[in-house]
Amino acid sequence: MKNDEDYIEAAPVEEDIEEILVWLKRECDINGVGFYNNKNIIVDSFHSGNAIVLKHRGENIGLVTWSRNEILVNIDIFVIDSSYRGKGYGNFFFQAISEYFRNKGFKAIKLFCEPKSSERFWIKMGFKKLPYTGRSEHELTYYGVLVNTASITSKCNTDKIELWDVEPYEVEKEGPKWTWYLEKQNEELLYPIIQPCDCNWNLRWSRNGQVIKEDKVKYFTDKDYELYSYPFLYINKLEE
Repeated sequence: MKNDEDYIEAAPVEEDIEEILVWLKRECDINGVGFYNNKNIIVDSFHSGNAIVLKHRGENIGLVTWSRNEILVNIDIFVIDSSYRGKGYGNFFFQAISEYFRNKGFKAIKLFCEPKSSERFWIKMGFKKLPYTGRSEHELTYYGVLVNTASITSKCNTDKIELWDVEPYEVEKEGPKWTWYLEKQNEELLYPIIQPCDCNWNLRWSRNGQVIKEDKVKYFTDKDYELYSYPFLYINKLEE
């Protein structure tokens, strides 16, 4: 647990980025590895407002850059100054940016474990490996969910959503891969469903054993909202 001398700055100034580039270059010069080769990405992220720094006693010791869509944050770079690694700053930084992203309305985070040694850290942070969805995601792509989600525990007299990791014509060969039991207030779900998927996978909505609707994810609704935001199924309401 860090103290009030440690905080994130979501609107860094150019001097903050320049200071970070200094220690990134130093690490690259010494070890031949690091994120200094991504200098252009860092500078572009700063200018687009997609950079956050971690400060310790006024010194810039961490950096995260990202891109985004409607619900998802894609972390491009997450790094702590090598002088401060192994002291809990990575955990503190991640928890702080998670709260920041959550307050901005984002629902999930996706990232690629680079370097591979960072995989252990992200698993510790609760991230899971992105399941194969037919896309060309690298095997070291991980994701984490920022909000509470629909229950996977069976409940009586509730609507149920089932997702298969196959297309509709293959459904009879196997049962659903994922199942959620919904708590609703009118059409709104109290807790959303957030799951990496392919837009061609089969989705079924049922109530007390009766199917209300079933189709590919991408065709499931003809309303003015979508259930798929690559690479996630995202359901926060259902209208009959």
